[in-house]
Amino acid sequence: MTKNEEKLHKYVKLLADKNRYKIILSLAKGEECVCFLSEKLKIEQTLLSHHLRILREEKMIKVRKTGTWAYYSLDREKFAEMEKIYKELLSAKNISDEEHSHNKACK
Repeated sequence: MTKNEEKLHKYVKLLADKNRYKIILSLAKGEECVCFLSEKLKIEQTLLSHHLRILREEKMIKVRKTGTWAYYSLDREKFAEMEKIYKELLSAKNISDEEHSHNKACK
């Protein structure tokens, strides 16, 4: 696998978890605090914190602390990078090149 394929695989794997996917969808609408996310998504705060930590470590989300409150938001640059890699790897040109080489090998 290429470096970009590895990145995309890791990204898709992270979002395959239903709770992390729900968190990302919610944060796509804007910044939210843990207590609101927990209530809105019906995820216990300890489990939510676990998933937020994973997403933060992978730099998919950002945290802003104000006093005792933590507000989370998407790292839009990370998602733009992943979108670019996704489009590059799954472009019509790459897919047709792979089909062509596969068909050639089967003949």
